[in-house]
Amino acid sequence: MAEPTSKLLIADRQRLTRAGLVGVLLLAAFLRFWGVRFGLPYFEHPDEWAVADEALRMLRTGNISPLSFTYPTLYVYMQVGVAWLHYLWGASIGIYHSVAEIDPARFYVWARALTASLGTAAVGLTYLLARRLYGPIAGLLAACFLAVLPTAVGDAHYVTVDTPAMFFTLLALLAITRFIKPVETQDIAGGAVGLVETQDIAGAVGIAGIAVGLAASTKYNAGVLVVPLLVAIGLAIRDRMREQRTLPAKTLFPLRLLITLLVAAGLGVAIGFTLGTPLWFAERGRVFDDLASIARHYRETGHPGAESSRPALFYYGALSFEAPVLAWVALAGALLAVVRRRRADLLLLAFVLPYVLQLSSVRVVFFRNAVPLLPALCVLAAAAVVALVRELSKRQKQASQSSAINRQALVLLIVALTVITAQPLAKALRDEWLRAQPTTRILATEWVLRHASAGTRIWLEDQTLILPQRLRVQGGQPVTSHPLAWYTEHGFRYLVVNASIAKSDKASLALFGEPVARFEATGQRYGHTFLIYDTGIGDIAQEPRTPSGATLGGGAVVLDGYRHPDASAAGSVLPLALYWRVEREPGHDYTVFVHLLDAQGNKLAQRDLPPLDGSRPTSGWRVGEIIRDDQDLTIPATVPPGRYQIVVGMYDSQTFVAITDNGPIAVGEVEVK
Repeated sequence: MAEPTSKLLIADRQRLTRAGLVGVLLLAAFLRFWGVRFGLPYFEHPDEWAVADEALRMLRTGNISPLSFTYPTLYVYMQVGVAWLHYLWGASIGIYHSVAEIDPARFYVWARALTASLGTAAVGLTYLLARRLYGPIAGLLAACFLAVLPTAVGDAHYVTVDTPAMFFTLLALLAITRFIKPVETQDIAGGAVGLVETQDIAGAVGIAGIAVGLAASTKYNAGVLVVPLLVAIGLAIRDRMREQRTLPAKTLFPLRLLITLLVAAGLGVAIGFTLGTPLWFAERGRVFDDLASIARHYRETGHPGAESSRPALFYYGALSFEAPVLAWVALAGALLAVVRRRRADLLLLAFVLPYVLQLSSVRVVFFRNAVPLLPALCVLAAAAVVALVRELSKRQKQASQSSAINRQALVLLIVALTVITAQPLAKALRDEWLRAQPTTRILATEWVLRHASAGTRIWLEDQTLILPQRLRVQGGQPVTSHPLAWYTEHGFRYLVVNASIAKSDKASLALFGEPVARFEATGQRYGHTFLIYDTGIGDIAQEPRTPSGATLGGGAVVLDGYRHPDASAAGSVLPLALYWRVEREPGHDYTVFVHLLDAQGNKLAQRDLPPLDGSRPTSGWRVGEIIRDDQDLTIPATVPPGRYQIVVGMYDSQTFVAITDNGPIAVGEVEVK
């Protein structure tokens, strides 16, 4: 009865392991897809455009040559496929009629979903890698660690290359471990741990090389996978030499096999990289220039706010901040691997150590650059936990009772798993909850849309909001570039400031009074601090202006008045405010013209735009309204000094027929200095 009972226990363990893996994958997917719409329609991550916008450009133009080789192109091409599927979906439901109409905010959800899918799949691949190297229990632990690691979770929300590089790095490590002979070691669950022997070793090496090339064509840093590939080849050669010792052959070193494997590896890497970045050879000049530029940036020129004199400590500190126990256990796992130096240890260290050395050799530090390394650290941590639990289990008094050992080991594993994952899981859940909340930028946008009517003029600093065409937007420069009186003179109602980028000092902003609205992160949401100022412009009907009374469209519209300075400089902009009073609904869209004329009637400057920059078409004007229409006129630098007349009017842009009842309307003179 012992043998059937043993088989039943093994089957139970396998079912339990599979159920645990399914649960871990579901948790990983939940965390990675929960906040996938984060920040949209704004794109908060500074690097998403490099992949997503490039993919949209390729689809729209049909030109697959990248604008830059700062990143390899594999993930860009994958996102081109996502963009094509997204377009087909949009066309099928009638929202798109051409690829030019693709809405980036809608597409980003699909593009991010691919990253989240790869991030979730990476958890499964981590399980497979750890199981192959250290057994199924280590595989389950490593998958749990990666599933809840906040950086791995957060990076999976964006259209960037780090999570895809992690996915392809794991594929490469799995391929590398397939052509090494098994190393029999029993884990605490009684399962055989080892590496799978491959019959056609040259073919397996070639496949591993292709996987390495694909990883490098996702992110250049993954090229260090060549080191574990070479180590694996060395182990395979050593195995062959041990086999030959039992034979009468005189030559123990299989030189021909070594050359064959090295050639297979080299060809595989070249093929894999070319599959992902097919234009690298044709564009090799640009590739080398961009690689050199990246190296200079990371080593010499630097990146303000993202530099460290001790990069290794920065990365370890960043990992310790979000998963302190895991960081220590991973370090212990690395030290254990150095001491044991088993095949699994050597292969994993052959990737970890060069990657860490690479990160530590540059002054620019971004923790997301370490994302491809995280699964290997989780595997090392899992191996350390399994080794510790196995050792503790062996020392129990009931050593002769295998079921007691397994029960004790299970308790120890659950305790270790809880201690290691509690903090990162809590942080990951908190981060995801924040990603699901509207950002400060979205809240500020919603406030403006609620309070600003169509045609309202708004000054936006750089890196603030995106507003619809019904509002008249201007800006780019800091609000403090002009005094408050300038904004009221030009008809700006609201001024939007991004206080986080500190382009306007507090003393200068204080002159604008207290903001009417403030949006800060305050631990409840992500985003910068946005301030909105109200200039205090009141009723348009009460604003001072020079009366006119000229009529247009048979009296449908009256130029109630106008306002502009008496003098301006050549090469500057003359602020001109026109006040239209609606007596009868025009029922048609007209264009306003503004001309600057000399004494002979020659036109020296001209402006032709719909009223309020198109935000309030005349077809929507209602009886009784008084509409302020700012038609600021740019005076060319070539206009000589003198006094010039300003005339205005409206015309039908289809027929070019003017609708002024008595010809162009004179609205005073201006002296050009």
